[in-house]
Amino acid sequence: MNETSWQTGADGDEMLEFVADRLSPRQWLLASAAYARRLWDVLPDGPLRQAIDFAELALEPLSAKTRTEWLKKIDAALPEAVSAAEAAQREIVRSADPDAATVADPVLARPNQIAPSFPLFQAASRHAANAIEWIGEAVGEAASAVRVLFREANEQMLEEIRGLVEQAANSRTRANGAANNALRLKHEGDEHADRTAGVKNKRLAEAEALEIVRKIDEGKQRSQDNEFEAEMKRERAAAKQLARVLREIVGNAFTPPRFEQSWRTDNVTQLAQGIFEERAFERMVILADALLDADCDEEAILRHCRGTELGVKEPPQHFRGCWVIELILGRYAPLPAPKPGKKPKPKRNPLDDIFDFGPLRNDDTRLA
Repeated sequence: MNETSWQTGADGDEMLEFVADRLSPRQWLLASAAYARRLWDVLPDGPLRQAIDFAELALEPLSAKTRTEWLKKIDAALPEAVSAAEAAQREIVRSADPDAATVADPVLARPNQIAPSFPLFQAASRHAANAIEWIGEAVGEAASAVRVLFREANEQMLEEIRGLVEQAANSRTRANGAANNALRLKHEGDEHADRTAGVKNKRLAEAEALEIVRKIDEGKQRSQDNEFEAEMKRERAAAKQLARVLREIVGNAFTPPRFEQSWRTDNVTQLAQGIFEERAFERMVILADALLDADCDEEAILRHCRGTELGVKEPPQHFRGCWVIELILGRYAPLPAPKPGKKPKPKRNPLDDIFDFGPLRNDDTRLA
């Protein structure tokens, strides 16, 4: 790891390995909270969102009593949050009759929905029921991610919350896909029922309906190579997101920024405090102007505020913990020097999640 790869690279796992033993508990917490906030739209208003705000705004380590109180609030709020999400999803897929998913003969909404179209309505009900179930799972997994913020802030916190956020995001994607399929199948069923009303060859019409269901259920067939490619793409995206989070929290891990006390004017401080408290990161460009008015000439600071950092293709993702805001408010501490003789962890191969490449044993089930 060198300065250029830190400033412009996308291998977040390598970057984390480089700084993991030097991050403060506050930095671990704010990095973890940045991940939890990615599930903001999955969480309803109330204690689950408030918990993220509370964790981010805490300037001192939380006491055991405070952590316990918030864990109780989160657990108490979860059942209602799941019910609300499921109820909202139920409204979306109501026309697909999710309650008919376990009924042998689906409830027919229109008289002309004759027997050959039953498979389409049954499949619509099944997808609708899945959409409701999976959105509930997404909320539960998102709440589990929020709970992690009230444990000891360390590397394990970030590792665990990243996994939970990915699970919740996947569940949300599955739920949305199931809802779309449910509505599509319901529409296909209506169209098919109208089209086949009164036909003599019922079996042929039913076969046509089953074929529509099969195509929608299976979706686009992908080869095994494409599965590998998709997995690799997800891994790269996750590493890239981690890289952006670390750069926002740490700044330059090799060259600490210069900051003069004279630049910390009342205007600069008030702007930074407001940005932090209100998450008003659209004001970062205004902060850059205020710093210039205070005679700030530190290019790294000004570029970060304006989103024009050299070598970076995308603007920074600002969140609470931004190194410039922390620097202005007197909470930023440069990283200590790396510990000598530290050996990097071996890189994880994403294909290990798909295949077991471990050594074979005599009783290994892979020999069956």
